[in-house]
Formats: sequence, structure tokens, C-alpha cells
Amino acid sequence: MKKFIFLFLLVLTISACSNVEKADYLNINKSELKSSYDSSDYDKLKDDLKTNTIFLAGEIHGIKENYTLRMNLLRFLKENADVKYYLAEMGYSSSSYINKYLSTGDEKYLFLVTNSIVGSYDYSIEDVEFWRSLYKYNSSILEKEKIKVIGLDLEHQYWISIIHLNDILKNKELGPNMTVVLKELNRLTSYICPDINNTENILKNVQGIKISYLKKITENINKDLEKRKFLYKKILNKQEFRDLELTLSNSRDTARIYSNIDDNRSFNCEREKSIYNNFLKVYNELGSSKYFGQWGGFHILQKSRYDEDSFASYLNLKDSPVRKKVVSIKFVYDNSKHKTTNRKLLNAFKEYSNSKFTLYKLKNSDSIGDGPCPINDYDPSDITEYFQYGILIRDPKKVTAL
Repeated sequence: MKKFIFLFLLVLTISACSNVEKADYLNINKSELKSSYDSSDYDKLKDDLKTNTIFLAGEIHGIKENYTLRMNLLRFLKENADVKYYLAEMGYSSSSYINKYLSTGDEKYLFLVTNSIVGSYDYSIEDVEFWRSLYKYNSSILEKEKIKVIGLDLEHQYWISIIHLNDILKNKELGPNMTVVLKELNRLTSYICPDINNTENILKNVQGIKISYLKKITENINKDLEKRKFLYKKILNKQEFRDLELTLSNSRDTARIYSNIDDNRSFNCEREKSIYNNFLKVYNELGSSKYFGQWGGFHILQKSRYDEDSFASYLNLKDSPVRKKVVSIKFVYDNSKHKTTNRKLLNAFKEYSNSKFTLYKLKNSDSIGDGPCPINDYDPSDITEYFQYGILIRDPKKVTAL
């Protein structure tokens, strides 16, 4: 009997210590975030700024608060880690038009992209206001410090690539071999977007435009480029030539991967690989720059899940130039509608949070303690093999459709 009482008391003591450790850890390693930007709110991230290159936040799409955090994180990382590039979950051509908007303030470029995503989560007032906020922020800093956007994803709105290729090559003297191709490119562009100042009905115009059209044009331009690269380099300036190569590569991937869209697993696998390869092209050019991106939650997981590789898991491969230099921040939503949020993680964060947004720095499962943690969303691996920070978002709201 005495032995039983001793073991019972020992279990209680261990459990109590574990709960104290958990409370101490989460309380010490949390930061209550305001909706308005305050750099000091994000100081918990500072230890990871010098030694890392890429910072990724993972969201569930369609949430209003995502955009508040996106702008605040981008500002903090710009001002404290000199992040100059925003890695966007969009195609390269779409990001090129966003950059045109950011450099000119002309919203026809912004709405060319926005009106092409009607029906998606990003077709929202919050998305438009995010880009307007970034334009305003860029306007307040030196030209060489301005944040640029780099689209790494497939060009899901593939007609934007057609318009972009036409913008790059129209009125260029590429000889009789390309006359038919350039005329077709211009014809398709005029059909898709007869007036770039009025793109509200662009989705109606593209219904007759198949992705096979982009594939054929891309193949023809690419074949000619391989044969006469010297001519293209002579006719196009450095930025135009870079845009052409990256758009052609992105278009080829888009057409190839979309041809297998009915096989969801294969589509997702090839998409993640393409995103990573697109990053490598950019990294080889920009080198040791630092980057921030906010993507759907799966893309930012740094370890393969159920044998499905993600963008961030590719970034941590042995041959990756940024291996072990990636920081992932997972958004966790306190709302019963979001079933993808792990309940253990949610309950642990809620217990020590008193505000709309709370940032937690994570070490490993043992350091957080038992009870709701270790946090095993995916497998018995330590949670920090997937992400290193979490942000609790209380009472999230849906975006406001335009």
C-alpha cells in the first residue's frame, strides 16, 4: 500500500513539474501581437534573423487576418533582416504585373491580376488593400530598398502569361520565322484583354482560350530562342530577356503539370517541385539575398508528410543552397470551422494567450512539456522539424469579396 501511495505521489509530482515547465516555456516564449504594426511585437524572431535566409508563413486561405500578419511580418523582416523579396504564391507573369503596379502606382496592373482570380480566396478587398499598403510602404523607402515580388508558383491564370509574352515581344524585329507566332500572340492578347484599363470581364473573355494555346506558343518561341539567343539578347534589354526566359520556363511547367491535373497526388508533387526549381533560378541570380513568403500551410512544412514533398521540404534537401536556413511560421486558428488545425496545438496556444494574435517560439516537444504537447500533427517527429514558430489567431473572419 505504501509503495502504491509513493508511486501515485511520484506521478503527480512529475505531472505537476511538466505542467509548470509547459507554462513557463509558453509564457516566456510568447508575444502578444497588436493588429497595428509594432516592430517590438516580433522580437521573438530576432534570434533567427542573422543565420537564416528564407522566412515562410503558412496560412489557411480566405482569412481576413492573414493580410494583417502578412504586412506586419514583411515590414518587420524588411526592417530587421533586410528582406527585399516577397515570394508570392502566384505565377511569374502575375508577379511581374504586381511589380509594375508597385513601381508605377497604376492600378490597371493590379486589377489585371486581381480580376483574373475572381472566385478564388484572394479575390478580396483585403488582398487589394495589402498590395496598396505595400505600394505605400515602398513609396516611403529608398528606391534600392524597395520590396519586389517574385512569383514562384504555376501560372494558374495562364492567360496572363500570354499577355506578358506579348508585352515583352510586341514590336520586336525577330525576323520572318517568328511573324506568324507573334501575330497569333498579339491576336490572343487582344481577345483576352482588349483594354487593360477595363479588365472586369476578363474571365468571360478567356473561356475560349485553352492552355494548349499557351503550350504551343511557348514551344515555338522557346525553339527560336534556343537557335538565336544572340539575337534576342541584342533586341531585348537585360530585364526583358530575363522576363522572357522565366516566363517561358513557368509556362512550360504550367502546361505540362496541368495536363495531369486529374491525378491530384501527381499534380501536387510536380507543383511543389516546380516551385522549388523556380526558386533555384531566382536564387542563382540574386544569391545571398533574404526572402519572405506567405503561402498555404502545406507549402511551408519543412519535412515530407506522408511521402509528399513540400516547397519548404525541398529547401531543406542536402543539395539545397539554403539547407537549414529556413524558418517556418504556422498560423493556428481558434475557430471550430477550421478542422485542419491540430487540437493539441490549438489548446496549448489558447491556454496562454490573451489577445487577438499571439506569437509562440517553439523549441521541441519535450521543452514545451506534456499535456497538449508534444504537438504531433503529422507523425511522431518533433514538431520543429516542420515549423519553428506558431501564431494563434483568435476568432478569424472570412475575407470580404470584391
